[in-house]
Amino acid sequence: MKPKKKVENAIRNKLRFTARSTLRDRLLTDVMNAREESMQIRPVPCRPGIGRRIMKTRIAKVASVAAVIAVAALALTFWSRSSSPAYAITDLPAQFEQARTIHVRGWHYFPEHTMPDGSPVPPSAIDNWTDVVNARSRYTTTGLLTGGVDGTKVIVSEVVRDGPSWMRIDHGDRRSVTYFRVSEYQQKLGVRQISKLISGQLFGDITQLSDSIVVGAERIDGVACDIWQSDDSHGGRWRQWLAADTGRLARAQFLRKMGSGEWKIATDYSLIEYNTEPPEGTFSLEPPEGYTADNSPQTGYSMDLGDGGHPGFQDDQWHYKCGPEMAFALADGSIVLGWRSFDPKDTQKQTLLFEGVAFGGPLPKLPIEFYALKPAEGPGGPLYTGYHLAFTRKQDRFTEWGLYVPNGPPPADVQETGYEMLYRWNLEFARNFVFEHMTVKPEFTIETTAEFDEWVLGAMAELADNGTAPADVTYQKVIDLAQQVRTSVAP
Repeated sequence: MKPKKKVENAIRNKLRFTARSTLRDRLLTDVMNAREESMQIRPVPCRPGIGRRIMKTRIAKVASVAAVIAVAALALTFWSRSSSPAYAITDLPAQFEQARTIHVRGWHYFPEHTMPDGSPVPPSAIDNWTDVVNARSRYTTTGLLTGGVDGTKVIVSEVVRDGPSWMRIDHGDRRSVTYFRVSEYQQKLGVRQISKLISGQLFGDITQLSDSIVVGAERIDGVACDIWQSDDSHGGRWRQWLAADTGRLARAQFLRKMGSGEWKIATDYSLIEYNTEPPEGTFSLEPPEGYTADNSPQTGYSMDLGDGGHPGFQDDQWHYKCGPEMAFALADGSIVLGWRSFDPKDTQKQTLLFEGVAFGGPLPKLPIEFYALKPAEGPGGPLYTGYHLAFTRKQDRFTEWGLYVPNGPPPADVQETGYEMLYRWNLEFARNFVFEHMTVKPEFTIETTAEFDEWVLGAMAELADNGTAPADVTYQKVIDLAQQVRTSVAP
């Protein structure tokens, strides 16, 4: 086969974002599937997406559920059946701001699937703990294997986070434990991921909460509760049981609409409690009895910052590596996105491609250039054009940091649905080839200089050999650039 033809075939076959599963992929799949939605697991799983929200104070950083539910409280008007306020809204945030621990327990269902004999798929138990003060967590992830040699099978695993060590417990046939190591920056980021996971499980898209209505009432453990309900834009339905006299959350459900039009429960959190002391050993990093450890906390796999611990594809002779690393939203709707794209056969050329790039100028002409973003769902929405901010380098891995500015008002729920990354080839022979699109979600929204320095510059430093962010990137300069771009494209 001719060399050129070999490369073309390799790209056609390889450039699909269903990369071979690695231990890192498996852990990140668990970490990012925050809502515990039932999914169909195939032998080659898809890579997870990225996405989070902002917190400010020390307490909020480890208890952002407080902020999420505080916003929910302000978005809704809670009334008793006598049309007078059932409780003071200002009292509601304090319930969560003061929470030391958060515990949710319930069941995960698979309403779209059945067993080979036609019976329902057995539900899977969920038991999630978050130690807010000490930034520890233990949560269950559930998936469904279909079409395999063993037929339909529920796949259950757990992830335990405690400081620099993460442990993944595989409750499947292997009954194994795998350890991972994370940096101090990733530990802080992990706290936010936990908070996003909890809020996603209980409320879904917070922008939908303002449409909630009371659809009934029920007593839970002797407490009268109003049942609030809202439908999201993705075909899901959310229900929350709130104590009529205090507004305390007592139960939460997520339902899916079947082809028949019937709504069926996908997750049911029947126990939601706060300030309950976790049982001894809840966050233990010791392997459960009867489980085999693949490694140890001291020899855990290093989790590099970015998407799945690596930039896009596994190393081999023909791959062109590309993909997102980190994304942050700015208060004006612009996006700071770090991404990577290079030819592993010619790493020296990567350095040349960054020569001459300047702050606020065009993006570098990397092999695959992510030149713009657009909302991942819906036919309309603004186009976010990319401009160069800086690049960082860590062990011959270059990360391009771009500012993507929308040419119109950004949708309110983009942080929930994500952005599609628009790309173009800068390799002549590869222009006729395409790969599956990918989406990226902002970690959270940056609103102050301090937040920008801690999170955006912190990410840049994490992906730099010298552990330092580029000196010419500041919050004010980035905000000014976004404003200049908007002014230049204004009608």
